Amino acid sequence: MRNTFLRFAVFWAAILAASAPAHARVEISVDLDRQRMTIVKNRGETIVWKISSGRRGFETPTGRFIVQRMDADHFSDEYDQAPMPFAIFFSRGLAIHGTSERGLGSPRSHGCVRLSIPNARELYSWVEQYGAAIEISGQAGAAADLGDEGRASRRRARKGGRPRSTTPPSDLVFERNPLY
Repeated sequence: MRNTFLRFAVFWAAILAASAPAHARVEISVDLDRQRMTIVKNRGETIVWKISSGRRGFETPTGRFIVQRMDADHFSDEYDQAPMPFAIFFSRGLAIHGTSERGLGSPRSHGCVRLSIPNARELYSWVEQYGAAIEISGQAGAAADLGDEGRASRRRARKGGRPRSTTPPSDLVFERNPLY
């Protein structure tokens, strides 16, 4: 009886060990200040990519996150079915995902972390295979303060021009940007 129990325990331990994900995982670090993502792959290889995080009013949350779900062919329910290829969801509907939009390196999203589609495809594959830990740091609003308007003002100042007011006219109507 004791041998049977021992064999049974060893058998189930082997089954569980084989079906459990490997302990090696992908470490994803997002630096909102620099608008960069650093990935440390399971074997220690480090890769750095440009990202675009949440713009002012749509700041990307900071902290440590786990992968909640993944969808290689996701379309946003909130933003007019905007494509979110290779989406890795980490918080309240926010995801790391691919984009074909320009502007990587500056905050432009509605809170998601966007990267180029080829990089998103590669990251998705690694996370699918090894799992991931996600850490987002920096001052979400600080990066937004250096957005396009700030750059344009500095450019005009260098050319001898006067920076334009960043205050929109009161009759201006804003529409939601369908690009997530």
